Amino acid sequence: MRMHHPADIAIYPTDLELLQRVLIRYCSERRCSLDSAMANDAACELMALFQAGIDDEGELERIISRHDMPLRMVG
Repeated sequence: MRMHHPADIAIYPTDLELLQRVLIRYCSERRCSLDSAMANDAACELMALFQAGIDDEGELERIISRHDMPLRMVG
């Protein structure tokens, strides 16, 4: 796993494809639309994880799959 500093991270097309695959699987498993608030929260979490240096697809999936409920509570 590469470690990145958030200020110097570049997100390449292959990175976006990886994040998109993880997000699509996450939404498919939870039967939520890609344009839902739940998907948006998951996408934000994935970007934060990626920017923190987690760039392994399997690891991202394991972390994000632990979120059975919405990732942030509104209110």
